[in-house]
Amino acid sequence: MTQNKSDLIITTSGYKNLKGAIFIAVYNSEQNYMQQDKASYLAIVKPTVDKTSYTFKNVPAGVYAVTAFYDENQNGKLDFNFIGVPKEKTGFSNNVRGFLGPAKYEKAKFNHTGNQEILINLE
Repeated sequence: MTQNKSDLIITTSGYKNLKGAIFIAVYNSEQNYMQQDKASYLAIVKPTVDKTSYTFKNVPAGVYAVTAFYDENQNGKLDFNFIGVPKEKTGFSNNVRGFLGPAKYEKAKFNHTGNQEILINLE
């Protein structure tokens, strides 16, 4: 049985400067969602003007959810304020937003069946 594999392009926008890094994580299950060390795919990319794209090659067909954040101060993690709100820009596949926390997997998930691009606006 051959598994259908294709490219998954993640394009982010919404940042103002180019000094930080964009962390992109792709998750293949709700159990692993939001646990960066359990991401199916992970990339750290330097931002480019207006928008930044990264291509994950040969991704098997399936259901995934993507999280992204802009690590503006380059400390390798998403920073939060004292009440737990992110201080750096974040985004999720389907451009969903969370309510009092990150977007739920159920709302961020999508079917990957062939070459596709997911656009994420970081807010």
